[in-house]
Amino acid sequence: MSDEPKPPQTSFFLWMNENRDQFYEPGMTQADVAIVAGAEWRRLPESEKAKWAQKSEEDKERFAHEKAEKSQSQQNEEEE
Repeated sequence: MSDEPKPPQTSFFLWMNENRDQFYEPGMTQADVAIVAGAEWRRLPESEKAKWAQKSEEDKERFAHEKAEKSQSQQNEEEE
């Protein structure tokens, strides 16, 4: 398993992962779930989407921080 930081997720994917069980029915593929979730996402009010956009921004900040830490750690190892 890679020790790379987990890439940030978009607001849609954060929302879909949180709400996946609402869309899944036995026999559905991941693509089917994504199609249904996409239709629901488009119907969400902008105020609700904004909440998920904020979470996505926080995830981007987390990723940048973890990536910087990893880069610094690698530099320190190379200097030793």
